[in-house]
Amino acid sequence: MTTIWQGLTHDSIFNAVEAASGTRLSNVLYQRNSYINRVFEVEEHDSRQRLIVKFYRPGRWTEAMIQEEHDFLKELAGREIPVIPPIAFNGKTLFSFGPIPYALFPKKGGRALDEFDQTGWETIGRLLARIHQVSAIKTGTSRITWRPSVATRHHLEILDQSGYLLPDFRPAFNRAAESFIAQADSLFNQEEFILLHGDLHKGNLIHRPGEGIFIVDFDDLCFGPPVQDIWMLLPGGVEHSEQELEWLFKGYEIFRPFDRKSLTLIPALRGMRLIHFAAWQAIQSREPDFERHFPEAGNTRYWNELVKELDNLL
Repeated sequence: MTTIWQGLTHDSIFNAVEAASGTRLSNVLYQRNSYINRVFEVEEHDSRQRLIVKFYRPGRWTEAMIQEEHDFLKELAGREIPVIPPIAFNGKTLFSFGPIPYALFPKKGGRALDEFDQTGWETIGRLLARIHQVSAIKTGTSRITWRPSVATRHHLEILDQSGYLLPDFRPAFNRAAESFIAQADSLFNQEEFILLHGDLHKGNLIHRPGEGIFIVDFDDLCFGPPVQDIWMLLPGGVEHSEQELEWLFKGYEIFRPFDRKSLTLIPALRGMRLIHFAAWQAIQSREPDFERHFPEAGNTRYWNELVKELDNLL
């Protein structure tokens, strides 16, 4: 997989950005943290305005899926919802460098949010509800359906084909994962499914001075139950987050109702994320610096604990 990125030299990155934007760049080039994609900061020569160029990992999303994300962000921004859409040049937001799709975004830094007070939880609730208002009326999507029989099954296929799963744990893990899907999938039958951020945790929220809270990184846009965009924000289980949920729903329900019964999906959603993360590791393990960032990933202890957790989720 690493060979895909070898063509992203300083000169080729500058050439790609200049070709898409029609703007000459200065010599500034900084690589930004991104485990899956390749993200760089560049600078326009004349205005000194900074841009972010994101090169998407080939094979993870189709161009139609990326374009759907771009169009959704543009629509949200048009409704004054604080997100950061890609920049359009000659009516296009998606470009290609060989097999690698890429897009340009304005640089908009912000402060990470570690803890929320009541105002913060209510603000996040309002933002989510406004996003869900827009996504709930959409019909048809190229994005994956977030339920065990679809998304989790896909992630198991990735693991099976990757060779990442230790052979000694293959029978136990496959048994635990299949049992999880069999028990969890029917829980989703009566749920509302809409387009979601899909990976909303505190790391994907930033505060911009004078502008407020922005929701960023819509890469994992998916089609699933609205509670998927809530549970990873909570400081603990539902039973330990009653106050935070009350504040969040106070903001959310200004714009749309929330079915509190869907909170019972959280253990199943957690199981889906555990398997999703294992599949993500299988892909990332091919990168040369993976072991440095995740020294215990994929070892005997990891698979043993994952099997035990799946067995005890539901």
